[in-house]
Amino acid sequence: MFFSCDSSQEKGKEEASNTSEIEQRVLNAWEQSGDMVQKITISPKGVIRNNEWGIPIDSLQEKLELAENQPANGKSYTLYFDNSDLNFTDISYLSDNQQKLTEIDFDIFVETKPQVEELKEKFTNYLQVKFGASKTEGNKIIWEKDKKTLVILQDVSTVKDPGIKLVFSKKD
Repeated sequence: MFFSCDSSQEKGKEEASNTSEIEQRVLNAWEQSGDMVQKITISPKGVIRNNEWGIPIDSLQEKLELAENQPANGKSYTLYFDNSDLNFTDISYLSDNQQKLTEIDFDIFVETKPQVEELKEKFTNYLQVKFGASKTEGNKIIWEKDKKTLVILQDVSTVKDPGIKLVFSKKD
C-alpha cells in the first residue's frame, strides 16, 4: 500500500518536472526571440499576451490605446514599436457570442521586407518551441499540434506595406 502511494507521488513529481521543463524551454525560446517578438507577446505565459481562451473580452488587461477601427465582436488595440507610424501592430481580440475570447489577431507592419523576414524567423523559432512542429502551406506557416490552439503566421507584405498577419484561434 505504501508503495502505491510513493509511486503515485513519484509520477506526480515526474509530470511536474516535465511540465516545468517544457515551460523552461518555452521561456528560453521567448527570451531568445528578440525585442520585437517580446514586445508583441509580452511573455510566454498563456496562449499569447498572458491571455487564455474563454476569458470575458471585457476582462482584458491591455494598457494600449484602442485602435481606430474596432471589430464588431471584440476589441482592437495598437502597439507602436517606435515614434514613427510605420512600425506597429494592431492586436484584435475577438469573441464568440457569449463575449468570451476565441481569437487573437496581430497585423504587424514594419518598414522593410528584410525586417519582415527577420520577424518571421524569430516568431517561427519561438512558436516551434511553444506550439510544436509547423507545416507550410503556400506563404502560411501553420501550427496545429496544440490541442487548444491553431496558429497561422503569414507574410502579407505589399510593395508599400511590409507586414505579417499572425492569428491565434481557439480550437473546439
